[in-house]
Amino acid sequence: MPWVEIAVLAIGALAISLVVLLRRECKARRRLRMLAEIAVASDPAHSLEETYDAICTVLVPEFADFCMIDLIGEDRVPRRAAVRVGPGSGLDLERGLAERAPSTPARLREGRDPSPAPRFYERVSDEDLRGLAHDEDGDLEFLHSLGLRSAITVALQARGEVAGALTLGVAWSGRRYRREDAHFASILSGRVALALDNAGLFVDLERAERARAEIGETLQRGLLPPALPHIPGWSIAAMYKPAGAENEVGGDFYDVFRVPGGWMLAVGDVTGRGAQAASITAVARYTLRTAAILADDPLAALLALNRVLLARGDSALCSLATITLGDDHVKPARLVVAGHPPPLLVDGEAVSEVGVEIEPGPILGAFEDAEWKIGHTTIEPGQQLVIVTDGIAEARGATERFGEARLRAELSGAGSSALALQRLEESLRAFMGRPLEDDVAAIAIAPGPRPGLGAAPGEVDAVERGMVERLYECFNRRDEACIVELCDDSMEFFPAVTAKAVGRETPYRGRTGLCDYLADVAQVWEELRVAMDEAEARSSPADAASAG
Repeated sequence: MPWVEIAVLAIGALAISLVVLLRRECKARRRLRMLAEIAVASDPAHSLEETYDAICTVLVPEFADFCMIDLIGEDRVPRRAAVRVGPGSGLDLERGLAERAPSTPARLREGRDPSPAPRFYERVSDEDLRGLAHDEDGDLEFLHSLGLRSAITVALQARGEVAGALTLGVAWSGRRYRREDAHFASILSGRVALALDNAGLFVDLERAERARAEIGETLQRGLLPPALPHIPGWSIAAMYKPAGAENEVGGDFYDVFRVPGGWMLAVGDVTGRGAQAASITAVARYTLRTAAILADDPLAALLALNRVLLARGDSALCSLATITLGDDHVKPARLVVAGHPPPLLVDGEAVSEVGVEIEPGPILGAFEDAEWKIGHTTIEPGQQLVIVTDGIAEARGATERFGEARLRAELSGAGSSALALQRLEESLRAFMGRPLEDDVAAIAIAPGPRPGLGAAPGEVDAVERGMVERLYECFNRRDEACIVELCDDSMEFFPAVTAKAVGRETPYRGRTGLCDYLADVAQVWEELRVAMDEAEARSSPADAASAG
């Protein structure tokens, strides 16, 4: 053979070899890219559903016409977790594959083989389909409709256990799998299993975090101060603001509850922050409640709480101030202060600490032999008693603390308990200009309308005017709890506009009536967005005449 022909043949063979090598290199690069993309799919930032979608997008149609991911739970029963069908099938195969029970090999379901070999069909025959079908009718017919040419099923192993299976199939694209493809599928399965395991672990952590958050929220709701009860003959208001934007419960608390022959009001501040403070708060509130109800003695209640806090052994401290009111309004209120700011008596413009006989005793939880004294005070009509935690006076603004002087100035001249605390809260918010750094709590109580007793006109003007102002503000804010808290059962009103809108002919009465009213005006709230002076103007004789 002439050397020229030999050279041509050699060059041709070399060219073919180069083409084959280039194709193999391109194929290898594509497969390396697939492995890298599967690794990206395991990013913990992805949810499990996003990971399924990312894996299927890598595999179909690049390596398969369709793919299925089946997971095997603790009961060893496989369930279909994801399906992807590529373009060109011409049929609604994705839904059929998603609804079909997996044909997972028994050796994978049972997990007996620590390193199960792939199930590989290089040329799918009718006999193979019969072996995969769940029945001879519908399921076998469905498998025939796939036009399956080759299929591979590989185990998904996570942390040494078979956690599922990946099935890959080619049909309408005309491709066919070879042994090397089955080997690559085995390598691929490791990356897929790792991606799903990472995503599964992330989902487990996410689920655990949600569970912890739910438990925390449930516990916080259980520790939140209860709605203020109605105490006959008294007007009562409270303020509670835990520090931080996400907290519902802090180290400050208030409580109001029935005791034999009267009521006890308490405001306290415990040591610590976060969960520790919440746990001490729960102990303090419920120990105080139980002891006060059983002993009918505020001093005995404080002694019991002191013993409980000392027994904890974790330096749990609690400052506390209590007011005990008798059902007999003539009797003075009993006050006990333990390491807490003394109650403030608001009498018109004057604000002062309650008498020196109520000198604060030591903080609770510090000393075994601690002693406290009971002080007595009478709250006259037009006066009110306010207890606050030190977080208010110590609140830090841009250049200074809120301070005792500013606290008293905000309480001075307040016409009602609700108005006093509302002014205090608004002033504190404006002063801070940012979330609180410490918890705050406060209670204010004043004599209200008492059964069988009349009130002087001046007293009505001072107290009820403030109450009505607060009511309008609560209405405009849609604060149903505040509205119900402020209203007396003897209250009766008939708003003409709302009544006409809902077809009501009888007045609303008491707290129940208020709830009915709020339900009726759910779609006419703009009627409520009026100032008190505007409402009075609307109800003047001239306006009433023109309206008629």
